[in-house]
Amino acid sequence: MRFAGIKELKHKTMDILKESKKEDIIITAYGKPAAILHHITEEDLADYLIENDPAFKNRVEESYIEYTASGGIAADAFIKKLEKRRGVKKV
Repeated sequence: MRFAGIKELKHKTMDILKESKKEDIIITAYGKPAAILHHITEEDLADYLIENDPAFKNRVEESYIEYTASGGIAADAFIKKLEKRRGVKKV
């Protein structure tokens, strides 16, 4: 992990972006950490956006609360229910 100041980031942006593929880079402002530059691929972007979306997190938490309040269903019972549904074909 390396450190880079704001001035270095401004003047060597492309070089620092290339270096971030190898290791995280901590960006400092006035000698104090301000941000972390972490390389991300296109495949990782969707996961990152979902994991860091407050609305999505709230929906998951609300769903979990509703699930526990209604008693829920055990994982093995849910799998059996899905298998039954898969076996029945409507024509």
